[in-house]
Amino acid sequence: MEVLVLCLGNALRRDDAVALHVADALDRNPVAGIVVRRSAAAGLYLLDDMEGFDRVVVVDAVRTAAHAPGTVLAFPLDALHAPEGPSPHAIGLPSALARAAAAGAPVPSRIEVVAVEALELDEVGEGLTPAVAAAIPAAVAAVRRAAAALAAP
Repeated sequence: MEVLVLCLGNALRRDDAVALHVADALDRNPVAGIVVRRSAAAGLYLLDDMEGFDRVVVVDAVRTAAHAPGTVLAFPLDALHAPEGPSPHAIGLPSALARAAAAGAPVPSRIEVVAVEALELDEVGEGLTPAVAAAIPAAVAAVRRAAAALAAP
């Protein structure tokens, strides 16, 4: 079973681009059964990116203020109970999926999130802050673990 790794970010918003760097690292060392996509979409628009996949790993930058910048977090999407999450891309994703499912649209049955605690999400500019850049290998490893778990029967 193929697993989609959907990497969300904007290359012009500093640490928001961390998932794009994770995608680049995954592309350099591909693993059979993992499809990597990049997107700057949010909410309902993410459903288009997920179309055709039953299992998805969403990779994004977050700012929770509960962790040091560069901390890698991994959790099921179901853990986001609030309608608004700590990431501009997570806002509305749980409710978008619920609405699509209620309308009879196919949605992934399992979604895992790998997030990197960011320092700069609002500053316009290129380049990751040092702590976030240093987290890329750990984020890649977390994505590979999540994808392997989702691919298991």
